[in-house]
Amino acid sequence: MASSLVYSTALVNVTLAVYFGHILYRKFSPSLLITLIATLPIVGLFFSYLESWLGWIIGYGFLFGFSSGLGYGLSLFIASSITERKRLGFALGLVTASYAFGAVVFSMLYPFLFRYFGFERGYVIGIFALSVVVMIGLISFKSSKVRITKNSIVKTQNNPKTPKITKLWLGYFLGVFAGLMVIGHAVPLINSFGGSTSNAITAITLMTLGSAIAGIYAGWLADLFGCKRPLITILIMNCVAVFGLSIMTNVNFLLILLIFIASIYGAVIAIYPTLVSHIVGNKLYVSVYGKVFTAWGAAGLISPSLAGWLYEKNNSYDSSILLTLTISILAVLIIWKIKYSIKH
Repeated sequence: MASSLVYSTALVNVTLAVYFGHILYRKFSPSLLITLIATLPIVGLFFSYLESWLGWIIGYGFLFGFSSGLGYGLSLFIASSITERKRLGFALGLVTASYAFGAVVFSMLYPFLFRYFGFERGYVIGIFALSVVVMIGLISFKSSKVRITKNSIVKTQNNPKTPKITKLWLGYFLGVFAGLMVIGHAVPLINSFGGSTSNAITAITLMTLGSAIAGIYAGWLADLFGCKRPLITILIMNCVAVFGLSIMTNVNFLLILLIFIASIYGAVIAIYPTLVSHIVGNKLYVSVYGKVFTAWGAAGLISPSLAGWLYEKNNSYDSSILLTLTISILAVLIIWKIKYSIKH
């Protein structure tokens, strides 16, 4: 219960950091924000050392979660500010994919640190390593001599042509639902099919890696064909894969489908920032995407919890998979109805 609360708190703070990010980008320099991103996790260590669930909620849930979301949002903002439109998809896809690549690296680093240094020391070393990486990013940013203009961000409430984002929000929420359900329940799904612990560990690593690679490829596709056609194609493939889960009985084929669905998820979250930028224009993009991104936060809270509740009620994942399939089909229909044109 406590670990679930810590995770949920972190998820909410990642979402809030992206939602309010455009305010911070206007008021503070990127260098100051990058320094803050590197500092917050270290400050969080002091709370984590309180050895209570409240300390973990503050240290990991609030401080690390907010730092993580701020790093993601700021990276998207910087990339969108300096990249020409015809390469925007690849740039934003690369930013999103780097999130997953980082998860792959630290998923291998932390078990090593825990094994040789114990949990507490290993966790501290990992956090300091993460902060060092961020500071290296700061040095690279300053040496690049890139200049970000704060007046490129327009507040949506002051713009008479603020777009309606209901379909964008619903498309994102429904589009990532399947991926978040699969990621959140990969281990119990594999166990329910008779898979081993080593199967589960391998699958999770490959799911994360697949998500990263698919994100880069999806961004490249968005530059070639625009966002809508690749996104609809990807979501239709997602429907087929989720349907495959409903009839699958072999654990090896299950692992393939889980990796595929996680990769589809990575493609969706990589394309979506570019989709929003194309529809609303680069000046409104930062603030509008912050609102649209709350769909990811909502799906992250609801999807795994709802799937778990349905499993406990029915002692089977059949109803969860059927619900996910229905939602995946709705995602295709919503994206299909979005009016898409590239606004400069």
